[in-house]
Amino acid sequence: MILLDKPRWPWRGRLWGHMVSDVSLEELHAFALNIGKRRIGFQGDHYDINEDEHQLALEAGATKVDSRELVRRLRDSGLRQRSNSPPWNIVYESKRIQKLSELLLIVSTHVSCHEYRTRFCRTLRSGDPQLAVLSTLIVERSEASAVVLEVNESPLLDATGLDLFINNEAGDARLIELIIGDC
Repeated sequence: MILLDKPRWPWRGRLWGHMVSDVSLEELHAFALNIGKRRIGFQGDHYDINEDEHQLALEAGATKVDSRELVRRLRDSGLRQRSNSPPWNIVYESKRIQKLSELLLIVSTHVSCHEYRTRFCRTLRSGDPQLAVLSTLIVERSEASAVVLEVNESPLLDATGLDLFINNEAGDARLIELIIGDC
């Protein structure tokens, strides 16, 4: 079952709460994807959700519980994990339209790990170089990197060199997450 507590923790001008599963992480990831959450938002055993996402989750069938009940049920399920992962650092962000071919240079200059750069570039080269990318986000943390693209049409990309490839609807566009490392 997907559980939510009330968004009450302020951060960046919004109130935030938590979303967990007391069944499995697979259930949690599938539900999060269904309401448009990015996988890079996963915090080891939960997703942080703002007030708008909280409402979406309720409408999609999640159950609202108080914070103590949420933690108790998470612990009882055996899924409680304290995340040792550091937060993501934004190394590049753009809201301007760019061609997929332009992102090769951006990835080459912003992704710090040579191996990850090579793997991301191999994936991006497999797509249509003229594909319009509406926005780009590149984040890194110890042992992981992600490239998040917002596009109008689903690109055909060879994702075999990635650890995780997520292609999801995001309103009128598609959100593509290319992930290397633990997420």
